[in-house]
Amino acid sequence: MPFNEKTAIDQIAAQERSIAGVANSYPYAENPDSLNNALPAVIHFIPSFTSTQRGFHNLWANSLVFNSVVFVIPRDAGGGKLRYIENAAIPFGQKWRDKFQDDTVITNLLSNLAGVKVFLSGGQYGAGGNLLTYAATEYCGWIMTWEIVNA
Repeated sequence: MPFNEKTAIDQIAAQERSIAGVANSYPYAENPDSLNNALPAVIHFIPSFTSTQRGFHNLWANSLVFNSVVFVIPRDAGGGKLRYIENAAIPFGQKWRDKFQDDTVITNLLSNLAGVKVFLSGGQYGAGGNLLTYAATEYCGWIMTWEIVNA
């Protein structure tokens, strides 16, 4: 099967939409202009990839990193009191681990992405900043990191 990050991200987004509390996880290249208070919401982007020749010019090993950015709640919600907004955002780290370390989910992903391995490799909690600001609004949430490799 050709290496296809659209299919991989769409499969991940479908699983993310099934996580309790997630309002939407946007498919590949369909990130919205604004989140319209439909939170928590997840957008995706691919910050890097590597390609290594495995044959002459027609056989390649591709590996890419992509991020699921989980926007849970605006940083200024609850009067800006971090204890309120952090309490809303913190549980999503475990929710992602529970979902994407489940044998049924992993088996489903691997079977739907024949020849491609996709695994959650980490997550980072944050409050605002470069990746957790969307349409000029800072959010509390998570930056989940995925690794996709064609086998």
